[in-house]
Amino acid sequence: MEYKVEGRKCPECGSRNTRRSHMWGLWEVVVLRAIGVRAYRCESCDRRYYEFQRSNAEPKKSDEKENQGKR
Repeated sequence: MEYKVEGRKCPECGSRNTRRSHMWGLWEVVVLRAIGVRAYRCESCDRRYYEFQRSNAEPKKSDEKENQGKR
């Protein structure tokens, strides 16, 4: 199963053609996952890298602007 990821940019080549990568080993499966770090792989250059998982609960920038006008 592959997870295409939108908006993730490869630190090596700059491509946005990335996907989630499988987590391997105790360090990745337990420790990194516990702090919200996920493994990703670039489909263009095949580099594997880590990033913090983005939360869906984070407000969008458009929501922040609307809330500022209500204060």
